[in-house]
Amino acid sequence: MTTDRRPTHALVASAVLAPVVAAVGTGLAYAVRDLVPDQVAVHWGLDGEPDRWQSYPSAVVTAAVITIVMPLALVALAAVMYRSARGPLAAVAGGLAVFLGGLLFGGLVAQRPGQVPQAFPPQWVVPTLALTAIVAVGLWRWGRTTPPDVTGTRPPLPPDARRLDVAPTTRLAWTGRASLPVGPTAVLAVVAGLPLVWVALAGLPWVWVLALGLGTLLAVTLSARVTVDASGLRVSSAGLSWSRVPLERVASAATTTVSPLREFGGWGWRIGVDGRRGYVTRAGEALVVHRIGEPDVVVTVDDADEAAAVLNTLAARAS
Repeated sequence: MTTDRRPTHALVASAVLAPVVAAVGTGLAYAVRDLVPDQVAVHWGLDGEPDRWQSYPSAVVTAAVITIVMPLALVALAAVMYRSARGPLAAVAGGLAVFLGGLLFGGLVAQRPGQVPQAFPPQWVVPTLALTAIVAVGLWRWGRTTPPDVTGTRPPLPPDARRLDVAPTTRLAWTGRASLPVGPTAVLAVVAGLPLVWVALAGLPWVWVLALGLGTLLAVTLSARVTVDASGLRVSSAGLSWSRVPLERVASAATTTVSPLREFGGWGWRIGVDGRRGYVTRAGEALVVHRIGEPDVVVTVDDADEAAAVLNTLAARAS
């Protein structure tokens, strides 16, 4: 069987992209050297006013180092993960390289003597955000793995796989919700949102875009519908499909106990080091779907044993 190399190729591309962005930013910085003050602002307070200054050459080096090191740290993490996780992390690393390049170098080259420096000059906002999205989506699509074809006789379900004792003609379906805890989520929203609102009101209106984006992401991932039916497993919210396992790819289903931080590094839609995909909203009971030729899918949901029984029954019928 030929190994799909696209996730690795996308990861290598994101690793190359970081130093390329840093090199382009450095070249641009020295192309406008005569227009920029010797001392430039490199940090801004919550009021939008610069509060730390640095010599221009040092600031350029610092911007280049950050633009290279942070994305490459993600690349290094992805390199030790399961192959199917490399595409998504390549997208994050590549997008981060572009975003940091626009943010850091844009803030430097736009400074002029006698003018108040801005953390992210307006003329750099739209191009940087647009290019970040284009690069991230491009690397994500490039790095997607193609599941192996399901051929031959379907392997039987394990003898201990729970099933429902119903007639073969009975129509089966199950739905549930995977939701983030309201209390901690509200605290997180306030902690993350208030500084952004403060900065936006202090004179950086583009920060409203970031605040709106983060708020939308939180709202979309706050709760997802989990559906098990004749088509397989689906985890979706607001029209977005977080996980989908077609019935023909279901080897079996069971329940497990999940520790979000230890196994997935956090909450929400996650990828484990071993390649497992998870929609993890809390610690505790979870549905685990063993896929044919791919890593497992884990979803934290109440009554996971019932969902597993329905999915196993449907998979047995398809055998």
